[in-house]
Amino acid sequence: MVRSIVPFGSEELDRIARLENGTLDEIPFAVLLYAMARAKRSASLEIRRGQLQKEVFFEDGVPVDCRSNLVHETLSRFIVSTGRLDEATANACFNESVARSLRFGDILIEKELVGAEELLKILQQNLAHKLLDGFSWRDGSFRLAGTSFRADSPLKVNVPQLIFIGVSRFATQEQIDGSIGPLIGTPLALHPSPIFSADDLKLPAAHKPLQDALKNRPMRIDELASHTGISYEDLTRTLYALTLIEMVVPADQIPSEKAHPPARPPQRKVQAAPLPAEPKISDEVREELMELALNHKRKDPFAILGVDPDHADATAHHRFLRFAEKFAPWQFEKDLAEKARDVFLAGARAYAEVCDPDRRALLVESKGGKSSGAEGKASKPTPKAPMAESRVPVRRPQGGDQFRIKTDLLDSDAQFKKGMELLDSGRHELALEQLEFAAELDPQNLQFASEAAHCRFLTDPVSNAKPALEKLREVIRVDPQFGLALFYSGEILRKAGKFADAESFLKRSLKPMAPDRRPVDALRALNRDRKAAEAT
Repeated sequence: MVRSIVPFGSEELDRIARLENGTLDEIPFAVLLYAMARAKRSASLEIRRGQLQKEVFFEDGVPVDCRSNLVHETLSRFIVSTGRLDEATANACFNESVARSLRFGDILIEKELVGAEELLKILQQNLAHKLLDGFSWRDGSFRLAGTSFRADSPLKVNVPQLIFIGVSRFATQEQIDGSIGPLIGTPLALHPSPIFSADDLKLPAAHKPLQDALKNRPMRIDELASHTGISYEDLTRTLYALTLIEMVVPADQIPSEKAHPPARPPQRKVQAAPLPAEPKISDEVREELMELALNHKRKDPFAILGVDPDHADATAHHRFLRFAEKFAPWQFEKDLAEKARDVFLAGARAYAEVCDPDRRALLVESKGGKSSGAEGKASKPTPKAPMAESRVPVRRPQGGDQFRIKTDLLDSDAQFKKGMELLDSGRHELALEQLEFAAELDPQNLQFASEAAHCRFLTDPVSNAKPALEKLREVIRVDPQFGLALFYSGEILRKAGKFADAESFLKRSLKPMAPDRRPVDALRALNRDRKAAEAT
């Protein structure tokens, strides 16, 4: 069952945000995220599909953490996939983090393999990557639970941008048709007061004309296609995302006075005074800010301000003034201002706790009555599980390869490797099971999707050519320059005798696949096939 997005009105979204459980075929993951965001709900959302499970934590409607049982989503594996660390170094750091009961990220900073600012960016990317997978889940179950947890995650997801990317990348044509179909012939308009500001969403440059067109007047979908020059497929996919987050709505849902505000009389232009130049922040202060942005939720108030508990009365006021002067958010450039704001407020809260005798006594008691060390030095991080690592159950082997089998089940790389070994040995049907499972575990991996599609073709070239090409077409839509999908599309078309189309795909695959010579060899085979066909 494919549920259209359009029927989810305000009352329905409010109801969804209060649900305790449900199914993803009835309420898609994208709708759950938006309902949580507009309700500003703090809760945990657990989604399950077969053996796969994820738990997303929300603060005020914003996802701040995500845990899963997928090996490729652990921070150590993710950082290797980005090319920032090699596998051997990452494994050594991970083993050390487990042995010392420290977070994986703390070990990376300690060894100066990454700085605090870079680690924060990696964590943000890792969180987004884990959340994006949820948009590909067509079925499964979810459970929502109110929670009083205080997340120590410094991360915040841009919800409208996440939803836009997720539905743009993973929405099926059936979902788009079900949602946009009822809007054909209906004038659409920009919502005058959406839940999220238009500034929160960065549309691709090619789709900016859509936003500009709707600023002028309501338009039907066919008018938008004609006015913007955006292809119908891309246009409806974008509208699918924008209608979900209520940035674009049917014009008749907007009160007339808001849809057509009265024209304002022309204003006399006033020469604006030049803005003062932004102060330059030293690299040292910037790194210190990023370290606090990363860890302030895990530090006690004494450590945040660098105050010795034994001398808090005498030093807290002075320390806070220095702290406030250093991290006042208005002195930082735009990309750091929000993080500086979070750190500044954390310092203010810490100062309030340290200055209150009763609360300070409780803090000292919770620390075992011991001083945190010399003033100005942050206390050592509280031992915790490795940072952002998925909670994958690890059990010791009880014989044979039992341990490997249990852990490999949710290791997409291991499944892919097995699948390719089976494919190389000509066992296509068994290979297909492994490759499709790998692609299911890691739906953002375009290599997995391409190899699975090609393997499906090999199992039955006559019956499976069309579905294989459709899967490859989806890969190319996500990344038009993904060479492997272009190459396999060309090969399937060549074997089907569609030489002109095959040649186009194979030529497009030459550059992205270089120095791999398979496209070159395929073009030579195509010329031979074409000559043989002409000869007959």
